[in-house]
Amino acid sequence: MQGKSKLIGALIALLVIIMAVLYMAGSFSDQQTAGLKESQQSNYQGERVTISLQSITGIEQVPGSVIAKQNTQISSNVMAQVEQLKVRAGDKVTKGDLLITLKQDDFKAALAQSDANINAVKASLTQAQKQLVRVSDLNAKGLVPVSELDDAKAKFDNLTANLAAAQQQQAQAKVALNYTQIIAPISGVVVERLTEPGDTATPGKPLITVYNPLQLQLEFNVREQQAVKLKLGDSLNVVLPSLSITTPAVVSEIVPVADSSARSLLIRLDTNTQLGLIPGLYAQLQLPTKSAQGILIEPSWVHEFGQLNMVYVLENETPVKRFVRLGTMVNNKHHVIAGLKEGDVLAIDYSPLHGIK
Repeated sequence: MQGKSKLIGALIALLVIIMAVLYMAGSFSDQQTAGLKESQQSNYQGERVTISLQSITGIEQVPGSVIAKQNTQISSNVMAQVEQLKVRAGDKVTKGDLLITLKQDDFKAALAQSDANINAVKASLTQAQKQLVRVSDLNAKGLVPVSELDDAKAKFDNLTANLAAAQQQQAQAKVALNYTQIIAPISGVVVERLTEPGDTATPGKPLITVYNPLQLQLEFNVREQQAVKLKLGDSLNVVLPSLSITTPAVVSEIVPVADSSARSLLIRLDTNTQLGLIPGLYAQLQLPTKSAQGILIEPSWVHEFGQLNMVYVLENETPVKRFVRLGTMVNNKHHVIAGLKEGDVLAIDYSPLHGIK
């Protein structure tokens, strides 16, 4: 008798647990559980489309960027302190515009010293010339020996050489002084300035970077199998996502050396520079691949469900949801990779909330 009571108690406890689980699962609630409901609408009367295979030319997207064909880093030819900068990043400059002024005190002093040296040598040379004339006359009369005449000539020749050296030094001092005025070698836009007043400019150290906005290119690393098929003059489409445009571009350079690690070749293309391009913009090169049979559908036929995509397929005249996997857009249509097959019929007018649109 006691064993039977224990069995009944165990059965009651099990029943209570089952009822509790069913309650928490919402079995006793009239509310609809989360998620999409299968359509129960039969005899669909809206527009329908039968899926058929189409010939699709594949597109391989190759990432790349916009580069400046003419990009110049400007540096100083002399060592001096930066005194003044005339431009900042983004400024437009014209060839010959003054960009940077360096301190000129030392160079002006060197030029003044060279002038003084020239004047001193010229004075000595004038006296040596007069002496050479006198000694030559006296030697002709036999009043001085030939050795004295040779000394006078040697002194004159030496001072003549010193004058040439002093003049060369003066020319170098003028050139160095001119180098303290750094001008724009090309017309373009300042990318960045790499120095500020008070810094020391040294030969070879970049001070300002300028690029020509009228000479821009698109650069891509294209895998070998595709790159070897390209030739100069080929026209290809390039997508610029930041500008929301697709534009044709012409192959202008094919670097004839493959990257052994990436198995790719560097390809450069020219395009319309009036599109608002700037160096560094992300670009995608569209390379056509072999044609294949596939399914294309209009974007308006696709419904979003969280991160998933779905369409409504007619089964026995009833719209039933079907999840699909989409590929890239082809001619403004979705390429369906999985989820549909030839012969499926789509209920394109069906709305999951309101039935027929």
